[in-house]
Amino acid sequence: MKAQMRVVILMLLIASGIFVLAQEKSNKCGTWRWDVKTLTDKDGTGLLSAKPIPSSIDQLVKEKPPKNLKDDDLSDGKLPRYPTENQVVEITAYVITFGDKDKDHDRDLHLTLKSPSSVNTMIGEIPDPTCQVFDNSPALRELFKQVRIDANKVKDALKKSKKSVKVKITGVPFWDGAEEKRQKGVSKYNREIHPILKIEIIK
Repeated sequence: MKAQMRVVILMLLIASGIFVLAQEKSNKCGTWRWDVKTLTDKDGTGLLSAKPIPSSIDQLVKEKPPKNLKDDDLSDGKLPRYPTENQVVEITAYVITFGDKDKDHDRDLHLTLKSPSSVNTMIGEIPDPTCQVFDNSPALRELFKQVRIDANKVKDALKKSKKSVKVKITGVPFWDGAEEKRQKGVSKYNREIHPILKIEIIK
């Protein structure tokens, strides 16, 4: 009987350990330039108090990156924040799709944004606040919780109206890497708003 109890306890401990490891793994989220994407790098949190610069999708997507970054290049994936990523911009855009599908397995919310005055598009993303990277950044965790709440209002409006939703977005421009299969709406030079810091529906 005691031997059976030991086996049961051992199995429970093993199962518990596997669950904890799986949970930790699931909460790690992304890796590629992840500190820059989530503002957890040394310059990131300072952007929270930066005054937004008026800009537009048309202006952002025509700028060329310092170099063409590749998703499968480990050295590119460790590059620090570029000067052109060390700013906060405010743009007006139409949200044309709201992506729950996590193609990058980083649990970001993906929004396809379109310029109000041209056919130009770009991607905007919101990190998952439950990701492990925010364990030591409670202010960022709370921020992205709220941004996701507001983004879901846009999602609801998109479903209800069956047409694009006009929004004002505040966020940080980011240079993403090029890969063979990209989601619809990616800009020519892989410029994104990542992360989105604020989103609100406008008339």
